[in-house]
Amino acid sequence: MPVELTGNLFKELRGRACRLLSKEGWTQSTLGQALGISQVMAGNYLHTLPTHYNEPIESNLQEAAISLAEILKSGEASKWSLKLVVDNQDLTINFPVQDIREKALVKIAEMRKRLETAIPLLSPQVRVNIALASNEATSSSDIVAFPGRLTPVGGKARPLSSPKFGASSHLSDLLLNLRNFNSNVSIIINLRWDSVISELLSTLKISSIKLNREGENLFVNSLPSETEALIDEGSYGFEPSLYIFGDNKDRVCEIVEGLANSMEAMA
Repeated sequence: MPVELTGNLFKELRGRACRLLSKEGWTQSTLGQALGISQVMAGNYLHTLPTHYNEPIESNLQEAAISLAEILKSGEASKWSLKLVVDNQDLTINFPVQDIREKALVKIAEMRKRLETAIPLLSPQVRVNIALASNEATSSSDIVAFPGRLTPVGGKARPLSSPKFGASSHLSDLLLNLRNFNSNVSIIINLRWDSVISELLSTLKISSIKLNREGENLFVNSLPSETEALIDEGSYGFEPSLYIFGDNKDRVCEIVEGLANSMEAMA
């Protein structure tokens, strides 16, 4: 059975169950916890228009969604499965389950939440964004970021909309460049750069290298293994920027938090 078909059925089944339970008062947070997905992903399911399949898929899928909603309401099982018959083929769906792209959406939402108070302390004029690549990313369409970047509001970094794949060509291009040297690099975040931040990087022993610039394009020609930060010194019309990157979201968050805590201590 085509991967596209099974993947679409998984998403459609979840979406229908979410919509059924939402009518009964379930919140996005509750739906996410029950399905083993993020609150953001649950919201996406709720606001995506349903797909209508040819019979008998349509009837079977709606019946399965009702069964799934009932299972979730019972609260008796944390792991379970449903079987659909599509074109005389058995399709077993195990829950909770997340594909690579859904996991990326969950990770970037978790990072934004964790860093929501740190980011405003380090935000440049162009504002901050986070980009996260799926395991096999080869283009910007495989990299998730926040459309419109993150805006400091009331001391917290707020997204203008939910994270989406292909939302940041700038960070995507830089991340793909880094992945040419280390395919494990999957996360990058842009921050303010100035003399104070420079001193803090040295204090925190964060190894950095300078970026090369050609017009609007930034790139590196090599990537020493210990490097965790990139510096764009800026030029006419381009604000200086710092980029923290890595293959582990906790490590990237720790560096950002270390910088933010140091900035706050100096205030």
